[in-house]
Amino acid sequence: MITGKLKDIARYKGLSKNLDTAIDFVLNNDLLSLENGKYEINGKEVYLNRDSYVAKEEKDCFFETHKNYLDLQIVLKGKEYFGYTDITDPGLVVTDPYNEQKDVTKYKVDAENKCLVVLENGGFAIVYPEDAHLPKLKINDEKVEKVVVKIKL
Repeated sequence: MITGKLKDIARYKGLSKNLDTAIDFVLNNDLLSLENGKYEINGKEVYLNRDSYVAKEEKDCFFETHKNYLDLQIVLKGKEYFGYTDITDPGLVVTDPYNEQKDVTKYKVDAENKCLVVLENGGFAIVYPEDAHLPKLKINDEKVEKVVVKIKL
């Protein structure tokens, strides 16, 4: 997993063609002005989901992994905790097996086996297939404005 601020995201260009496409789009568009919904950037290779929500209590969240896509998760406004643990973590337990159509496996994990970072106002996380991640975890009751860019491996 890579975390940082949008002002520094260009340093990750060169890792893959599709990630470069995603970074260029993020840097050259006003993401906060997008309405909620799905936007194709480069067909099924790179697309973006724009969302607004109040983050959830931990009992209502789940860890997830993806096999075919990287996630570039960006909090545009507001803040949330973003959980992480490696896919080899022995405390990671599958709750919903891999769904090929949605490219997701869902998990729960023991509390002591996870790391939490705060994503806020331009904070991002890039998660790879080995990165079990827990988005949308509540810090407070403010609305979160977010985009998730799905980047085909």
